[in-house]
Amino acid sequence: SILCTYVQLCAENYNWWWSSFHRGGSVALYIALYTIGFLFSRLNAMTGFMAVFVYLSYMSIIILGVYFAMGTIGFVSSYLFTYAIFKAVKSD
Repeated sequence: SILCTYVQLCAENYNWWWSSFHRGGSVALYIALYTIGFLFSRLNAMTGFMAVFVYLSYMSIIILGVYFAMGTIGFVSSYLFTYAIFKAVKSD
């Protein structure tokens, strides 16, 4: 997230706020894809609509929590990095 924010700032694109949040939260996309793959490959014994629904509901809550947690970490780290960069700039 910090590296992508740096590249974005070098390109003079200063709208890095939401981008850094989404970059950090993109870890949740991997977890979502793994959840679907795990459902089809390992949970063959799970039968019935309710069992699959409960599994996907709980995993959706976990994925949403991971998205917000990692997005917040990505944003805060990019914010601190940007603050340190602009603090070091000398204005004449």
